[in-house]
Order: sequence, then structure tokens, then C-alpha cells
Amino acid sequence: MRILVYLISDSHITIKQSYNNILQGLIYQFLDRIDAAWLHKNGFESGSRKFKLFVFSGIRERGAVDRKTQTFKFSNKISFYLSSPVDWIMTQFAGNIIRSRNFNFGGNTVSVESISVMKDQAIDNDSIIVRALTPIEVHSTLIKPDGKKLTYYYSPLENEFGRLINDNLMKKWQAFYKKDAPGDILIKPLFSGGRNERIRYFVNGDRKTVIKGWVGKYELSGSMELLKFALDVGLGSRGSQGFGMIEMAANWRNQ
Repeated sequence: MRILVYLISDSHITIKQSYNNILQGLIYQFLDRIDAAWLHKNGFESGSRKFKLFVFSGIRERGAVDRKTQTFKFSNKISFYLSSPVDWIMTQFAGNIIRSRNFNFGGNTVSVESISVMKDQAIDNDSIIVRALTPIEVHSTLIKPDGKKLTYYYSPLENEFGRLINDNLMKKWQAFYKKDAPGDILIKPLFSGGRNERIRYFVNGDRKTVIKGWVGKYELSGSMELLKFALDVGLGSRGSQGFGMIEMAANWRNQ
């Protein structure tokens, strides 16, 4: 399930450039308190892994960049997508936020103008073309000779990228459905070179994490139910931090 949320303010909306944590916080804020606490602390488990099973886009509108203050300045209306296969996450968030009045969003006083439930994109075969709305990232944590940890982010042009995308989606499926996934998923980038690489930051309190991901178009192959699940839950790691949201795209050869 996917919804489109429009927020509106009495004046322009200014927000820091690294705003993913603000959108993430908004989602938790408008879940029921006990469920939000469980999801944040525990989530859906597969072995030792825990997943939140939601993903969100960035702000869809283009903002003016203020490099001095490291902020984006938007008009008085912004929007974003939220997606999840978990019905209660979507219904709680939509129901609670639509009933709210004014609330704080990154230092701006906003309210909800509208929420739209997006029609499911039709999947009629075992291969689709998707576009990454936010960077897709998968990584490994390596230990250097001095004992310090190093995070290595894989490129879609490396074989390990596809393997980790599949492994991650298999674990998310098992965490949600409590059974093995119907086969594997294959991902093929429909680009070459480094122009699709994106560097993003996620801020958590005083900690600022540098994250490398990739946008662009990809061909996904797998069972239709697994492809639908991928559209709902996103691809790769850090979905609940705003990474790996995808949508079906028109035939890339005609663009």
C-alpha cells in the first residue's frame, strides 16, 4: 500500500538539507504510541535481523538551496510518499495525521491538506522496470587491521549488490509472512558509470551518518507477488530511514 501526503503551511517551509530523520520522526509520531514504541525498538524479526517494513520518499517538490544555512526553502506546500505492506502502519498513520490540527515539522507549523491512497501498479509478468525514488543502498561492515569498523557501500555494477538486495528482501518477506519467499529476486541496473551515485546523510541526535546509494532505473525479475512486495517495502537497507523506495517506470528504451 502507498499513500501520498500533502502538508501545507501559512508561509514557506524551510527545512535542513538532511531531513530524512524529520520525515521518519513524523511517521512514528502519528502511529499509536504503544505500536510506535514496539516498531521502533523491536519491529518484525527474521533471525537476528529486525525490520520496520516501511519506506518513504523524499520531499517531492524542488526547494531552493541555501548553502549558507544548509537548508531547502519550499513554497507553503510539500508532499511525500509512504509505503508499507503492513496495513496497520498505513491505517494508523493516515488516520491519526488526518485528524490532527497544526503540528511541528522540522521547525515549521504545518497541517495536512490531503492524503491519497495510490492505486496499486499492475504487475502482469515476472519482470518489471522500476525507478529508484530514493537511493538504493546495500553495504557490508568490514574490520580494518587497526580494529576500526569500515562501511563499504556496493555499486549496482558489483555482483555483491544484487546478492545483498535479494538476501535483504528474502529476510523482509520472512519477517512479515513468517515463511520463505517464493523464489528469488534479480536486479539489473539499466545504466552504467557513476552518474547515478548519490551521497546522503542521516542525522540521529549528534550522530551524522554518511550513506552512499544509487538512483536510476533497474530491471527486477521474480514472482509477481515478490515484485509487489518489493514495491511496497522498498529495496536494500535503511528503508525506514528513507532509502530504497521504488516505483514502476515506463519502458526505459522509449525514454
